[in-house]
Amino acid sequence: MKKGSILLGVSASIAIYRSCELVRELTKRGYLVRVLMTRTAEKWIHPVLFEALSGQRVYTEKDSESGMPHIELRRDISLYLIAPATADLIARAAQGRADDIVTATLLSFPGERWLAPAMNPYMYSHKATQRNLTILREYGYRILEPQSGMAVCGDEGLGKMAEIEDILLQIEKFFSGEKSSPEN
Repeated sequence: MKKGSILLGVSASIAIYRSCELVRELTKRGYLVRVLMTRTAEKWIHPVLFEALSGQRVYTEKDSESGMPHIELRRDISLYLIAPATADLIARAAQGRADDIVTATLLSFPGERWLAPAMNPYMYSHKATQRNLTILREYGYRILEPQSGMAVCGDEGLGKMAEIEDILLQIEKFFSGEKSSPEN
């Protein structure tokens, strides 16, 4: 029996490899995970990897060319998490854009929506990104705050995607009905 159903949106950040670990751990813990990928994410990691890790079909941009997967995918799903969430995806979400399968599904999803930002520290601290995150919080999205550390480029500061164990803990709390603070 599945513990819960999760949509995982994946955008193209260097932290994309951590999404593989997240899918693997969620699946091992008994969650049903359906992965959606942005166009660029699909170029970075082939969807077949997420299919193998989740045991589920992966949805990409080609799926939105016919039909309405952004409507169909949301059925029987309790949580939509985008990890990693890039500055670009956050900006598009704050604008209410639905220009790919990940953002179209995000806009049409009626349940819990979480984002795990992952980007360069200067991009994360930029006023535009912070304004977009504020807008998303006002919309009721939960932001899983990034961590401080050194980015691949050598810049240091906030911007690293939250630790997988921390994300898993928050998901476990959500599905158990336990209350937790919005930023934890």
